[in-house]
Amino acid sequence: MPATSRRRPTTRKGRPVLTREAIAAKALEMAGTQGFPSVTMRALAAELNVTVRALYNYVEDRQDVVDLALGLMLDSWNPPPLDPTAWEESVAGYARSLRKLYRRWPRALLVSLDEDAPPTSVHPNRLLNLDRFLQLLHGIGIGFPTALEVHRHLSLLMLSFALVVDRPATRATTDRGTLVPDVWLAAHADLDLPALRQAAALPIPTADTQFDQLVSVVIAQIRSHLDAST
Repeated sequence: MPATSRRRPTTRKGRPVLTREAIAAKALEMAGTQGFPSVTMRALAAELNVTVRALYNYVEDRQDVVDLALGLMLDSWNPPPLDPTAWEESVAGYARSLRKLYRRWPRALLVSLDEDAPPTSVHPNRLLNLDRFLQLLHGIGIGFPTALEVHRHLSLLMLSFALVVDRPATRATTDRGTLVPDVWLAAHADLDLPALRQAAALPIPTADTQFDQLVSVVIAQIRSHLDAST
């Protein structure tokens, strides 16, 4: 009879069996909700229910952990094929891939502010996907300086959207669908804010609707560059 492979147990004597993959997943989970400063070796060991010494059997140091977590995050970033003949849908698909990545681990996006990552740790997807997006825009007649401007604009919009819109939308709060919380206005009833009070009474579009509006802005920006070049 052919030999059957045995699955490696996930626990041993009530404790998880450590792997570099398990360490990366837990570190990314922590960074995604609390930011990378929360990922200390002591806190990570506590989350995994192991000793700090046990971690060092699998990783060299904290920087190794950060690199593993970022690698895991960017491994999952796989935009759809980008086609210049359907560039509007391609731009929207690229934006959706960013949104999917960002909303899963929102606080991890601040890694450039929290960590000093060496150039050798840059994930290939950060370069390959950017190159493909630039090729898409160049393929429809946009020069590389303008293409970089568009990508920079899209990236900034997606980052702020993930932190300001998507992340709050996942929280249980009665004020997430309003411009400003009612309690803010009630606490400053003495202020003359006629426009703000009128605007605050209007419902805010859903996160999905706001995302579609964001993509429309980027597509309009690209179209304006195309019109200007012709």
